[in-house]
Amino acid sequence: MKAKIFSCERCIGSTELHVGDESMGGLYGDFLPTDAYYKYVQKAVWKFWSAGKPDYDQWEALKLSVQLENGYFLFAAGGFTIHDVKEVLDEAKRIDIAGVDRHVLEDFFLEKEPRPFLEEPWEPVSIEEKLAYEKEVKKEVGVYRSFFGFYSLWPNEHDLVGFELSALGFDQRSHDVLFVTRKEDDSREFAVVHLTWRGSKEVKGYPQVEFYKSFDEFRNTYTS
Repeated sequence: MKAKIFSCERCIGSTELHVGDESMGGLYGDFLPTDAYYKYVQKAVWKFWSAGKPDYDQWEALKLSVQLENGYFLFAAGGFTIHDVKEVLDEAKRIDIAGVDRHVLEDFFLEKEPRPFLEEPWEPVSIEEKLAYEKEVKKEVGVYRSFFGFYSLWPNEHDLVGFELSALGFDQRSHDVLFVTRKEDDSREFAVVHLTWRGSKEVKGYPQVEFYKSFDEFRNTYTS
């Protein structure tokens, strides 16, 4: 499946993704850079690969995101890797993705006819909307740290505390936002959050959130 690669809000390339190590949630594809990649990102990638000890904070600062052509932003627990080494510029560049959700492989890659991602009244988010929603939820819930571009929220009493979050879509009727939610030893994998857009930490009980254990559960049971 075709996909676009972003660094922050910039589109830095595209790819045709294929399933690699299925058991590890692996996807890969040739990386076709845009001018923005050469201007803003390539030197950082070269520096990462040339370092004796990889600087993962530096890599995290690139804030990479990958959006499938159907609008789905991949949540990759193992992160995104761009292979581009300065000393071998004649080799094809490649992107590898690890730890993709099983439902993504089954719904969009392994079936002859991929399942639809979201149906009305839901819509996929743009990269600008994704970053805005993730920024707002961290403000409303509290303190955060980032990991491979996703936000982990703590410490306060909100139900979202400790989860890594990645925005996927929004409901046109209620403006609820669908997030991937991941937390160690917690089976809740998706959440619909009603943001208040206060721009700061909310009072107890807000923003309102409804959790789902799977994407199918969200599809089958969500009501606005």
